[in-house]
Amino acid sequence: MSQSSVTINSTNLFQYFAITVVFFIMTAVLASYGNIYNYLFRYFWDFLFFALFLWLGYLLTNKVCLLSQRGKKLQALGWTFLYLFMTFVVFSDGHGSVAHSEGLWEKLMLIPVTFYLYAKSLFLPLIFLGVAGVHNILMYIICQPCQNPEYS
Repeated sequence: MSQSSVTINSTNLFQYFAITVVFFIMTAVLASYGNIYNYLFRYFWDFLFFALFLWLGYLLTNKVCLLSQRGKKLQALGWTFLYLFMTFVVFSDGHGSVAHSEGLWEKLMLIPVTFYLYAKSLFLPLIFLGVAGVHNILMYIICQPCQNPEYS
């Protein structure tokens, strides 16, 4: 099989990354009940997780474009779903009967419990599957290298 003639350069990737950042920030704001900026400036580990998820979003954007080029759209949907669902899980601590995590150890211990509770739900994973689908459709429409006719 020949290599793709359309390449993804860093300028294009940053433009496509903007789509992922919008979805990331919407998910983080939703998870924190609109209080994300208060958490970012009050809790150091939330700020570091925010920076980590921005970097992971950049990697996800590249991965989604490459997987879409190769025709593996279902795999791209899975990666986007996992990214957005984990964003919701990480930034939703401190709601309900549990206080917000103060340190890294508390946050790391709370993530698997929160993931389990949200994954057990029927509607929340379906909602994020739909959001991931909208993200990937936008990426496919806007991201020109994803529309490589060689792999369609």
